[in-house]
Amino acid sequence: MHPPLHFSTRHLLLSLGSVGALIVIASSPQLLGDRVGAALAGVLAVSPVWLWAAALAFSTSLAASGCAWRSALARCGGDLSRTDAAARYGVGSLLNALAPAKLGSAVRFALFSRTLEAEGRLWTTGGVAASVGAARAIWLALLLLFAAASGVLPLWPLAVLAGVLALAVTVALVARDARPNARAAHALDAFRALRRSPRAAAELVGWVGLAAAARVGAATAIAAAFGVDQPLLAALLVVPALDLAGLLQLTPGNIGVASAAIAFALHAHGVGSGTALSAGIAFSAVETATSLAFGTGSALFLFAGARTAPRWSLAAVGATACVGLAAAFGATVVLPLV
Repeated sequence: MHPPLHFSTRHLLLSLGSVGALIVIASSPQLLGDRVGAALAGVLAVSPVWLWAAALAFSTSLAASGCAWRSALARCGGDLSRTDAAARYGVGSLLNALAPAKLGSAVRFALFSRTLEAEGRLWTTGGVAASVGAARAIWLALLLLFAAASGVLPLWPLAVLAGVLALAVTVALVARDARPNARAAHALDAFRALRRSPRAAAELVGWVGLAAAARVGAATAIAAAFGVDQPLLAALLVVPALDLAGLLQLTPGNIGVASAAIAFALHAHGVGSGTALSAGIAFSAVETATSLAFGTGSALFLFAGARTAPRWSLAAVGATACVGLAAAFGATVVLPLV
């Protein structure tokens, strides 16, 4: 049983206000100028097949990220399946798409902490989050190295990541034989477990690598949709720029900031400003829509396991979702081909 999470009125009003502002902007793009209106028109002109491919890649990235958390939590005594882990991660992504300030990350943290029964589980979950972050830093460093070599991004983020990775390795070495004698010491549980099991560490890095690769695949599909030359190379520039822009999330789903980062990276790749802006808007829109769909399904999955909801109602919701997905795919992809 997982007790429901409680949100304050302030969080609810902040989320509703942010979403309302985005709806106003989306319905009246002229408020942001003619260039944004033209960019939105460019989004509507692309082939939806590539956008669906990007959505599938985004879903894969979310599921793999949840599995990465599970691989570290399982070594610390967490009892959850990969499906359960992906669902908990998805709920956090749903809230991040609706609220600013990464509120969903805090909810995700709380959901994963409930899979642990030992004392100091919040500290242990914090250590798991740090270990996942260290694994992400490895792949981000590789992407940043490519972007820096291409002259798109500066070298200083690499120095910061190198420091983070050096700190993570040092902590893992120190924590290997340490025994927690206080609650705060449980923050090293994940590093201790990963240091003692190289296979577990490799599994964690592998899941995070799969999530990163799926994200690159999504960026590649978006670039291909807009006819960008060498879309894979463009995606390898877009993803690290997005990760750096996502360090400070000011809007729901980081909409606006993410689009600007993508436009900057594509423009450095030689793409025209209009096409780059359209691609940035499309990327943010598809990622947000995927987070909403994946997160809603995740919430229903957790709801089914946490409460004695009527099975017929859950089956009806699932069937409706499948029909809606099939109808959307048919209307946007199959029907235009007929």
